[in-house]
Amino acid sequence: MTIRVPSPNLAFPFDTAQEVERLRNAYRVSGQAQEVSFRELVPWMKVGERATHYLHSYPAKLLPHIAHFFLAASNVSKKDDIVLDPFGGTGTVVLEAALAGHTAVYSDSNPLARLISSVKTKSLNSETLMLAYDRVMARFKLSRSKTAPDVVNIDHWFEPRTIRDLCRLKSAVEAEEELCVRNFCLATFSAIIRKVSLADPRLSVPVKLKPYDGARVVKKISVLDAFVDQFYSNVKRMSKMQELNNNLPPVTCIGTDARNLKCSGNEVLPSESIGLIITSPPYAGAQKYIRASSLNLGWLGLIESTQLRALEDLNIGREHLPKSQYTNIISTGIPDADSVLSDIYVINPLRSAIAALYLLEMRQALTEAVRVLRKGGRLILVIGNNEVCGKEFKSSEYLQEICVAQGLEVELKLIDSIKSRGLMTKRNRSASLITREWVLVFRKPS
Repeated sequence: MTIRVPSPNLAFPFDTAQEVERLRNAYRVSGQAQEVSFRELVPWMKVGERATHYLHSYPAKLLPHIAHFFLAASNVSKKDDIVLDPFGGTGTVVLEAALAGHTAVYSDSNPLARLISSVKTKSLNSETLMLAYDRVMARFKLSRSKTAPDVVNIDHWFEPRTIRDLCRLKSAVEAEEELCVRNFCLATFSAIIRKVSLADPRLSVPVKLKPYDGARVVKKISVLDAFVDQFYSNVKRMSKMQELNNNLPPVTCIGTDARNLKCSGNEVLPSESIGLIITSPPYAGAQKYIRASSLNLGWLGLIESTQLRALEDLNIGREHLPKSQYTNIISTGIPDADSVLSDIYVINPLRSAIAALYLLEMRQALTEAVRVLRKGGRLILVIGNNEVCGKEFKSSEYLQEICVAQGLEVELKLIDSIKSRGLMTKRNRSASLITREWVLVFRKPS
């Protein structure tokens, strides 16, 4: 039985070093990936609410337990480590890193994800937030309908009354003067967009919900009621975060591209400046991040509807390609991957090209990650395998080959079954469900 060592940090009550070492030894002896349940490895973390993790929904969010497990291990996470997540998403890793007392940095191409991350990791007291709430409510009551922002197919996804109320609420929120408070209110506003829309809340990408769905009548919620409920819930989440750690170290966005990490002043992030990287990159052909965010991006005014495709093109694991890019088979230089890609090309040239470009762009991102990782530091990669056009696409093996070619050593392999529906997503008929996650631990030699 593993003896857990208590820690003085309320947010991280136990040191998981012994459990990490046990798994390392088992992997060294067997050479096989170890089956684990991260929920069982950190049973003191309840499934559900923790700090501000659930301040805003987002597709395919990383299980917080994974980041927590490694950050709580003194033989993995050093006190002075700067923690990086180059595919930051909505800040799961950097929030856990900050709660553990680390300075943390992240990158993400989606402006909605960057907004959510910044709000989740900025400590604000309840009194400040409730005063802002009173001001927003007062302005909402006095406001009149405004011109609607550029939201893709707005009349298809929202009823006229909903559009009017959202416009009024957005105007009331944007009048907040202090940036961090305004961003909190904007993130809360964004969190209700899908709730008051005509889109099915059970799906990550917008699909119109029928007024009568099976055996139940779909109840409509007013914009104001949704915002009030979300605001109070988010204030409670912020209070819970402060109870865990009321003195969070800084969390900073260092760019929009994992292939080109920046620091302040738009300068390149220094080589060997990062002690620990924990990240879950996009899954090959499994998620539509930009389409899933399209309504939020429009209502927040972060991007025009005509720019959605251009934003998608900035993402690794994109959804579309011009035909000129898949007239020929694309080679990745990974023999096993190229063999599978050749088979896929016969069935669907577009899907073959998308998967090939995913690996080429991930090589660029992982090369950048290795560059900024200090000697002796670790890269922890969370990735899933899936099928493309009925062919197994072993992303975990292909990315491992890329990392080893960059000089990293494989220290540990873990497999966890996915319980979250957020990751079990079909992209289209040519993709399959992802039901297991591989967690690969690499070390950069000293």
